[in-house]
Amino acid sequence: MNKATNGQVLLDVKGLRKYFPIRRGVLQKVVGNVRAVDDVTFYINQGETLSLVGESGCGKTTTSRCILRALDPTTGTVLFRTEKGESVDVAQLSQRQLQPLRRQMQMIFQDPFSSLNPRMTLLDIVGEPLLVHGEKDANKRTERVAELLRLVGLRPEYMRRYPHAFSGGQRQRIGIARALALNPRLVVADEPVSALDVSVQAQILNLMLELQEKLGLTYLFVAHDLSVVKHISERVAVMYVGRIVEMAPTTELFYSPRHPYTEALMSSVPKPDPRMRSDRIVLQGEVADPANPPSGCYFHPRCRYATDICRAQTPVQEEITPRHFVSCHRAKEITLRGVVKK
Repeated sequence: MNKATNGQVLLDVKGLRKYFPIRRGVLQKVVGNVRAVDDVTFYINQGETLSLVGESGCGKTTTSRCILRALDPTTGTVLFRTEKGESVDVAQLSQRQLQPLRRQMQMIFQDPFSSLNPRMTLLDIVGEPLLVHGEKDANKRTERVAELLRLVGLRPEYMRRYPHAFSGGQRQRIGIARALALNPRLVVADEPVSALDVSVQAQILNLMLELQEKLGLTYLFVAHDLSVVKHISERVAVMYVGRIVEMAPTTELFYSPRHPYTEALMSSVPKPDPRMRSDRIVLQGEVADPANPPSGCYFHPRCRYATDICRAQTPVQEEITPRHFVSCHRAKEITLRGVVKK
């Protein structure tokens, strides 16, 4: 898909790291670190959708939470362009300085069941961000909640009900309405459809695309389902053990991957025709331990193309074709298989 963007970078992440200390002994001495996010760099243009994909535990959610400052990054910069056109480093702001910026950066959570307070009505849940950010007039909050519920395909008269009265798909619509309450510019969607039935997933994805078109939203979409990613994204960044190993426009990444890990992911995409033979690449060995990663390229113990340089040197991210970045020593010399074009 190719939605028009104005080419202006809304979010620019550079060298982002998040290490969690490992403590042992009576004195809780730090003996090491879990490198959950390890030197991540990417950008998102205004009005664009960038998907962050990879195996469970690769650091996708931690990256998204560092960007929103739900977690404090260890190092790195997170440059966000505000409504006034100023570029601010979210990673360096104090909690007081972050407060007005939170209107512009919101999150849709993965689990629509645990992310909604069961003791609050829809009016309280969707209206809470408005109250927190200074809207004291109850009538105005009620009008805004009714408007938001209509926007996400729910009836305004539902606002007096509690979350238990709704299905998973309806609950996720409520979560989306809450995220949009303050007219954000950036929405981080943390696997927003993974807990839903397949038929409902399509409805929520289509709703997100419609809202993006109508409101000019920018999405950072965290996912592990590649079919979902293909449907919603302009560009895709592939993560492995805390690092981005490849980033490219969606079509190019799916049909012409340049990193062996991306090739393995693409081979796992289900084929629409049962008569087509599945040539899935089964990776050998275990995912690298982020507390004790291997030398050189983190993927080399599982890579069938690995050579001595892969074991010794850490690959540097380079742009091999326009907007196609890859961190692989052999990216220019090996030919990899992508998803078969229909």
